[in-house]
Amino acid sequence: MSDSDNSMSSETLIAKELEEARAAQKKLEGLASSYQIQIRSLIDFIHQLSLSCKGQDLNLDARLAKLRTNLSNDNNIQAVLPELAEICDTLRNRTLQSQRELKSGQDSMLTLSQRLAAIDNISVHIKREIIHFQQDIIKPTISVWDFVPKITQLASIYESLLLERLVKGEPIEATAQHQHMAHELAHQLSELEFRAKDRDSIAALKAELAGNVSVERLLQAYQLVLKLLMTEVVREKNSSHQFLSAINECLALVRDSVNDNWTVTLNNFSKQRETNRQITNQCSEMDQHLQAATEIEALKQHISAELQMLQARIKEREQEQQNDVIRLKKSMDSMRKEIETLSVESGNFKEKLVEQQRLIMTDTLTQLPNRAAMDERLKREYRNVRRNNSQLWVVVADVDNFKLINDNFGHPAGDKTLQVVATTLQNTLRKGEFVARYGGEEFVLLLPDIDEEQALHIVNRVRERVSSIPFKFGDRRVALTISFGCAQVNSNETIHETFERADGALYRAKRNGRNRVEIDK
Repeated sequence: MSDSDNSMSSETLIAKELEEARAAQKKLEGLASSYQIQIRSLIDFIHQLSLSCKGQDLNLDARLAKLRTNLSNDNNIQAVLPELAEICDTLRNRTLQSQRELKSGQDSMLTLSQRLAAIDNISVHIKREIIHFQQDIIKPTISVWDFVPKITQLASIYESLLLERLVKGEPIEATAQHQHMAHELAHQLSELEFRAKDRDSIAALKAELAGNVSVERLLQAYQLVLKLLMTEVVREKNSSHQFLSAINECLALVRDSVNDNWTVTLNNFSKQRETNRQITNQCSEMDQHLQAATEIEALKQHISAELQMLQARIKEREQEQQNDVIRLKKSMDSMRKEIETLSVESGNFKEKLVEQQRLIMTDTLTQLPNRAAMDERLKREYRNVRRNNSQLWVVVADVDNFKLINDNFGHPAGDKTLQVVATTLQNTLRKGEFVARYGGEEFVLLLPDIDEEQALHIVNRVRERVSSIPFKFGDRRVALTISFGCAQVNSNETIHETFERADGALYRAKRNGRNRVEIDK
């Protein structure tokens, strides 16, 4: 074989290998594109799956939110694999916890069904339903959704039993749960603001609910409270409707007055223009007569007549203008009175809105700012931290052994305790420092522009003031203490994360003996 043949053979082989390489490269690019599509689909799936898990666990929600953010910013699965492993551990723990909770729920519903079955004189039909329910409830439960039909079934049995008893006319026995509902209603009444004329009846109702009440009386109490609340809602609605109606009427009158004044102005303009035209014409006629006159006497008579006509026209126009001014003044006076009335109505309504806003942002029991007001203030302070790089401490406080006070002395004593603690907190803090009732026996303090040493000093001063309160119920002295958890806001975290750190510090204070201050480092 010649050299030329060998050269051609090599070129052919190289061309073939090059073609195969190009084909392989194209196939590889296709695989890479397919891989990216699959990765994107997997990321979307993980994103949607994480959203479906939302609401089960705060720690899990935070981890999944962080995962969604990382996946949105970077499609690299490898970068989030360690985090995925941690989330998988959390999910496994959550699954085990859910199974324990489901088992506890099964046991509770089985116990409740056994109590229903133990009731005397129930019909055979209801007993049969209870037996079927008990046989069904002991079966393994996979998810919380399996509970929904079982809860519905148990509620149906309870409703059938209730209707059966009502038909028989037998009184419903008050249980511990009914008494708990009565005490809870009494507590909620302390959280609501009622009109002055209803406060005595509400106070009497609270005192009655604090004791032992029958089921019938409990239902009447709920009915009374709902009636008062609906009456207040309707009253506020009617007040708003009346105010808006007054505004509409006033605006309609103002609009009509403006339209009338505009019409009068246009008519005046037209009349003035016509008068000016007539005067101009008369002046032109007098000028023509003056130019054409040959006799002085005749000219004087003609000019005199024209001047009389001109004076009459001017006088007539002056009278018309005077009448128009009178009408305009009446219209403006009427408009002014309507606007003054509207201003008074608006001022009254504004005062109501301000008072309503104050009530919305105020805890009715302690008169401290409530949770909604705290959220607003915390957002504002957090913006200052981010904008000015300033310092802010979030302090969560909890009254120690508050449940024992409620259980031993009743809810009125618990309410009095919260009021005394709230007053002490408010009087101990300085200007610029904020305290709110967060809910139950928990309070939140916001301390701006101080360092850790100052924060610890302020909070310990508050703690000592509370513990030194000479608190008594009857002749019995009660030791009143409060625990605190503190956390400084970091610029790289959310408000929720700071609050969780402060809450964690509070729980450490509780575990370490109560009546103490813990700071999250």
